[in-house]
Amino acid sequence: MNVKLVSLSKRLLWWTLWAIIGVLVLSAAIGLWMQYAHLVFNDSTCEPIGIYKLLGSPYPLHDGELVEVEIPGPTHHAAVAEGLKDHWFPAGQPWVKSIAAVPGQTVALSRSGVQVDGHTLPNSRVNRWTPDHHAQIIHYPFGTYHLQRGQVWLYAPGNYAFDSSYYGPVAESHILQRAAPWWTIHGSQFWLHKGD
Repeated sequence: MNVKLVSLSKRLLWWTLWAIIGVLVLSAAIGLWMQYAHLVFNDSTCEPIGIYKLLGSPYPLHDGELVEVEIPGPTHHAAVAEGLKDHWFPAGQPWVKSIAAVPGQTVALSRSGVQVDGHTLPNSRVNRWTPDHHAQIIHYPFGTYHLQRGQVWLYAPGNYAFDSSYYGPVAESHILQRAAPWWTIHGSQFWLHKGD
């Protein structure tokens, strides 16, 4: 009886080992295929979760375009430093965001939301507290900003979405590529549903 248990345990161990190896090989193959096909996985809930196709150079930039962007470092604005400290997002991970405004456009930021050239962006209200009201959120100072050469205003449609409302305009050099949804989960924009 002991011999049967040992034999069964060995078989289970081998099957487990082969299953782990299979999952690792499959994951590596999917990762290589995604890289070859210029696909990225967006796990930020500011835009729909899913796979996005990278379309190359983002220039010239236009408002309304979806882009892959490198979020500036903690010295850019206190909101970025706070987000990194509180683990709201991993350092160095590119995100998918929309460009709301480009050089020459005017952005008005107020408690009630963001206006670009007089048009209010949907679900852009700036919140000062986390959804559980346990922590105050640092946001970019309210006011009117005329975007200068080399600046863009990023937007994600949700009242708690981490976009330029919280860290201000970013340098065009942070825009990596244009992006387009390839396979996304409809309704997965968490912050779109959490706005007050």
